[in-house]
Amino acid sequence: MDDTPQRVICLSVSAGAGHNQAAQAVLAGLKLARPELPTEFIDVMGKVPGWFRAFYTGGYNVVVTHLPSWYGFGYRLFDRPHTPQRGLSERVRMCYERFEMRHLRSYLLSQRPAVVLCTHFLPIPMVGRMIGRGVQGLRLMGVVTDNEAHRWWYGENVERYFVPNDQVKSSMGRWNIDPQRITVSGIPVHPKWTAPLDRARIYADWQLPADRPIVMLSGGTFFTVGPTVQIARGILDRTNACVVVLAGRNKQLQADLASFPEAWGGSGDAASAASSSATGASCPLPRLKIVPFTDKVHELAEVSTVMVTKAGGLTTSECIAKGVAMILTKSVPGQEEANARMLEAEGAAIRAEEVDAIIAAVTELLADPAKVASLRANARRLYHPGTQIIVDEVLRTM
Repeated sequence: MDDTPQRVICLSVSAGAGHNQAAQAVLAGLKLARPELPTEFIDVMGKVPGWFRAFYTGGYNVVVTHLPSWYGFGYRLFDRPHTPQRGLSERVRMCYERFEMRHLRSYLLSQRPAVVLCTHFLPIPMVGRMIGRGVQGLRLMGVVTDNEAHRWWYGENVERYFVPNDQVKSSMGRWNIDPQRITVSGIPVHPKWTAPLDRARIYADWQLPADRPIVMLSGGTFFTVGPTVQIARGILDRTNACVVVLAGRNKQLQADLASFPEAWGGSGDAASAASSSATGASCPLPRLKIVPFTDKVHELAEVSTVMVTKAGGLTTSECIAKGVAMILTKSVPGQEEANARMLEAEGAAIRAEEVDAIIAAVTELLADPAKVASLRANARRLYHPGTQIIVDEVLRTM
């Protein structure tokens, strides 16, 4: 009799941040529901040869950042066939990927988890093949992390897919996946995004002005949203808002923004700032807040009026969970474009691509409280408790 304790392994790939965040969200939910349940997070890139890792994640970063139109072309080119049958190029690709993931396969065989939950498509065909070849007691689930299911999400022997909405569920019918095996869960976000927070404490802890609208600008994580410095400068010049820039690990961006007088409480008028300093007048709270990498973005979102961001699946899902109005910058063709289209169509976001258009959209939105309220209400309407739905299903399966 096998007395190995049941465990859940979440597989993801560090190509962008969203897939890993989705995995960590589900693991956090499992920890809350069943603290004693053994769980493990595995970035697949840690189980493949270094050259494959450089090619897969490095190539993705380069193409998305510098050659987005090429990425969009490839995204559509490989989004086929629209049938359950595998094409020749698919079979060749999957054979090659299985070989490079052989160490991951060996590790899974040694651990024998009860459930493998994939928040990235790369390992799904390999794990499905293990099940098809007779590995007992292994159940495979996939979590689609954007508002469109690319062909690469398709895999055999997937016991359950979790998808963002009914449209994605319907589109997966082209692969003859049984609808009963597809759950509309929404994209999972970390439980901290839905936990109640003390807004007064947030204003105090982050030294934010409670009497101004807060505009959060995402500009320094894996990829910049564009000319972040110019966007921040324009919003500061044309509104009375406090601008919070998520600068991540982008040291150059942090340095550029630190030169703004608004970053240290100035009004933008150097002479008046110098006068206030000379007379000993109290310095007002900064209108520009530069935030390096942090795991507390949910606190900033709690008090934000609007967020300017790319249309990443996880970032926009976090905004939906908080009911934050969104202005979406230029999207990379592919899954980001699909996210942006859906959010705009649902009235939860405004799309603006060029710097002037982004600044104008922020200015107009802050002057129209009714529009802000509408965007927030539509965002909340789209919310699904994805993490809880997935956790409940995993535990039922086990």
